[in-house]
Amino acid sequence: ILAAVTPPAKTPKAFSVLQGLLGVFPNCTYSPNNLGVSLRNPGAVIHPGVMYGRWCPEKWDGNPVDEKPLFYQGVEEFSESVLLGLTGEVQAIKKKMEELVPGLDLRDACDLKQWYMDCYAGQMTDTSSLRACMNTNPGYRGLTHPCKDADDGKFVPDLKYRYLAEDVPTGMCFNRGLGEILGVPMPMTDKVLGWAQDCIGLKILEDGKMCGPDVVKTRAPQATGIATLDDFLKASKIDKAALASAPPKPPPAVPPPAETEEKNPF
Repeated sequence: ILAAVTPPAKTPKAFSVLQGLLGVFPNCTYSPNNLGVSLRNPGAVIHPGVMYGRWCPEKWDGNPVDEKPLFYQGVEEFSESVLLGLTGEVQAIKKKMEELVPGLDLRDACDLKQWYMDCYAGQMTDTSSLRACMNTNPGYRGLTHPCKDADDGKFVPDLKYRYLAEDVPTGMCFNRGLGEILGVPMPMTDKVLGWAQDCIGLKILEDGKMCGPDVVKTRAPQATGIATLDDFLKASKIDKAALASAPPKPPPAVPPPAETEEKNPF
């Protein structure tokens, strides 16, 4: 389990208690801060991105399909381009934060392909691209898009499934909200979020801003009135002055632990 503690001074005690409760396994691995863990969240990218890639108006005509499409193994060129756009925008947030807050260690906020390499190395038969990692991961074999039964034995997508209903408000909206505060352009996120909010019946992004009436139902910083970097740092308990004066920390001796974005495989 990749874990961070706020405030950092409480890390030894918190890790001791947590590991004691868990036992020998799973192992709690140190991460420098909670922001890095949040930006690492694969569900904020994979689930909305793959859903958009298969069911957006560009790819689906609205008619029932003969069978449930494969979710991960079915990722093709268009869906991969969506995922690369989304993860690239998160990386832009990471880079901007590290520029604005010298000493802030966001090493764990890796891009999506690196996340696959960290978590599934040795299991995928082709790691030449993000799409190949997803297509050849044996842990994903046979997993399909969430669908509902339609007439004549056909299927329609369940566009209110947790891949959108949970991962958009709790994951994607956090990324988009922080990006807005930092002035980071997020065109792919805007496209996917605009489509997804219609699917789940929420008004979050309006006129290119995280100011819709339902933003309060999300994890976006704007949900709690945070509108500036200083406000965000204060709420996150990130001490800019202390980080700037602290000596650099060495890289971790062990790689991040295995994780999964699949809470309830179906």
